[in-house]
Amino acid sequence: MATDPILERLSRGKLRLLVEADGQLRLASDRRGLGPLRDAVFEHPALLDGAEVALPAVGMAAALLLIHAKVGRVHAGVLTHEARKALDGEGIEHLAEQVQKKLPEEHQAELEAFEGRAREALTPLAFVEELRRQTE
Repeated sequence: MATDPILERLSRGKLRLLVEADGQLRLASDRRGLGPLRDAVFEHPALLDGAEVALPAVGMAAALLLIHAKVGRVHAGVLTHEARKALDGEGIEHLAEQVQKKLPEEHQAELEAFEGRAREALTPLAFVEELRRQTE
């Protein structure tokens, strides 16, 4: 199986978020956790609309942010089953090197606090608004 080129660029650049559209780099971050994606959704939503987004791991929290941002395609090293179901429900294409029940341990510590809140949210907008309230 050939490696996904955008995931290859994510890995080679030691990045944690990579956003591309029309063959052009829109955004890149090497910051860990959900912060870079959250900040992009809050501060630069137009950059994500219809874009291809690569992340090392996508759980429910990231999936809800990506759905809210109306991304075109998600590329992930690891995608959880519940994140896949959420993306499928919104018709968002996704490619993952692995699909598993839970996020790997290396990502759990930085994302787990958000995962519980994401599971409790009734909609992507409700989750985004909860995150927005926390950052104020």
